[in-house]
Amino acid sequence: MNTIDLAVPATPEYVGLIRSAAAHIAAHADLTIDAIDDLRLAVDEAFAVLIAHKPESGVVTIKFQIHSERLDIELTGPAGSPPPDKTSFAWTVLSALVHEVSADTSPAGLVTLLLTAKVVASA
Repeated sequence: MNTIDLAVPATPEYVGLIRSAAAHIAAHADLTIDAIDDLRLAVDEAFAVLIAHKPESGVVTIKFQIHSERLDIELTGPAGSPPPDKTSFAWTVLSALVHEVSADTSPAGLVTLLLTAKVVASA
């Protein structure tokens, strides 16, 4: 397993960096072109969910974990990020773009979204 950690300011200007990093790492994890495109959109949406409350400061940390059969991406929002609404359109989009999506709130109140994209053997 390989792990890549990234931390960016919790502002919309950095979504391009996260999308690019996700696409590059997904390519190294042997995801298909379609899965890479979906993951890029999912990371964009997850980042938007975590900074939707417009924090004045803080960072979003992203941990990419490459496994032989999947790529896990954990995005943790800045302090004060509200838990995602699992009935929202954003959650529906996330659920459609990756194989698994979940959310967790730490005792300190930090919200983490976990996205999992599985490596599918091509025909």
